[in-house]
Amino acid sequence: MKISWGVKIAATYIIFVTGVIIMVMIFMNQDVHLVTENYYAKDLEYQEQIDKIDRTARLKEQLEIVNLQSAIKFVFPTEFSSGVISGHIHFYRPSDQSQDFGVEITNDSAHVQTISTVKMMKGVWKVKVDWAANGITYYNEKILMVN
Repeated sequence: MKISWGVKIAATYIIFVTGVIIMVMIFMNQDVHLVTENYYAKDLEYQEQIDKIDRTARLKEQLEIVNLQSAIKFVFPTEFSSGVISGHIHFYRPSDQSQDFGVEITNDSAHVQTISTVKMMKGVWKVKVDWAANGITYYNEKILMVN
């Protein structure tokens, strides 16, 4: 039995329309979520983070994060007296969230804080320093390789 070209065109059209309808039904039933529930609140927090980074960039002297062999040394700007610097240092391990930890800033009179790396796993770490001096907040971030 020979099928005419008109029947072939109609069959192609019906298959195409059926496929489109099936795809529309699948896509309409997909759950669409934002990355976070409070998207706009998070956006405002991120703007505060950008402002902290801008203020940090305008400092005359930058926070130095030095990777020593058995420790990480944080040298805070000397333009601030050591007693007015406060904040939090967060160590983020991208490959293993259970290894993340934080330390409060307690720098000495030389504006230095040293944190031992003996108990830290070897590999890549992201160090996030959220600090304040004289009521003004700052933020630094650095990727380190702990050996």
